[in-house]
Amino acid sequence: MSKIKIGFIGCGKQAGKHIASLLKIPNVALVLGDIDKSLAKDLAEKNKVSWVDDPNNIFEDDGIMAVVICTPTQTHASLITNALQARKDILCEKPLCDSMEEALALQKIEKQSEQIVLVGYVYRYVPIFEEGHKIIHQQQVNGESLVLGRPLSAFFRLGGRGGHQVWKHQKSSGGGAINEMLVHMIDLANWYFGPLTNIEVISCDLRYPERKVNGKNVVVDAEDHIWIRCLGRNEVEIFCQADLITPAFSQYVEIQGENGSFMGSIQSDMPSFVFLKESRGGYNTGKTELRFGRRNVFDIQMMSFIQAVLRREPSDRNTIDDSLMLMHILGEIRKQVKI
Repeated sequence: MSKIKIGFIGCGKQAGKHIASLLKIPNVALVLGDIDKSLAKDLAEKNKVSWVDDPNNIFEDDGIMAVVICTPTQTHASLITNALQARKDILCEKPLCDSMEEALALQKIEKQSEQIVLVGYVYRYVPIFEEGHKIIHQQQVNGESLVLGRPLSAFFRLGGRGGHQVWKHQKSSGGGAINEMLVHMIDLANWYFGPLTNIEVISCDLRYPERKVNGKNVVVDAEDHIWIRCLGRNEVEIFCQADLITPAFSQYVEIQGENGSFMGSIQSDMPSFVFLKESRGGYNTGKTELRFGRRNVFDIQMMSFIQAVLRREPSDRNTIDDSLMLMHILGEIRKQVKI
């Protein structure tokens, strides 16, 4: 079997996670490129793969089937456009691009091509959240969840102490709880119950304007706490909360329905279960614990991407259309944010 040749553009910290996952897949060959060719060279030598002096060489190589883009957000639109014009499939780190105008232009180019474009929102590949999505979307004739019945409320939370880089806490560099944390929970909520409407910011503020980052006291200006309310399909009330102030990382999804509850988390120390009033959809009455063990979500994401490339099948998640909906929601949130 011939090698599946994948090009990498951008060789910073995030690229290493994707490279490690791709190298676990048989018959995959990588070619790395970065505007700082020393980064490409060092990362390539570390992983024993090929590299090029100029990232544009990746677009010009007819043997490369797909590209992975791990560069700053402001470069995404032009790189995705170049890749589509070169007939390459694409996995791009989140977010898709800087503006709605850019996103709409990319959507138009993609629709005119036959290429696959995925955006790296990895929470959709977490097994417990895939199970939650399946539970929500096991439908009866009336459109309600077969398992949980009519959804009544949902809560999506992601909290952490903050990043180890100052830029993650500065407005000018796109930092803050909205871009770093909330975006993942909004994306999950939209995947489960979208399209989301009636977006309302309940609280958004900066609670630690002075914080310690990498052992140094710094002054920051990006929001570190946000709480929103919205409505989903069938008028289910949804709350999403995210912050950069939680000392111990906390993440979970909790959904209440007329027939029971779903609780899911990526944390090994948090309970994940379905609790039902009556047996439905393969789940028994009472509490059923959900355990999937430790899984590398980047491995799952990259295998899904390679399968989509080889089978020429559009993905069922993380598309440009999904990113457009997410950008619209984030736009509504930012209109209301005063900080």
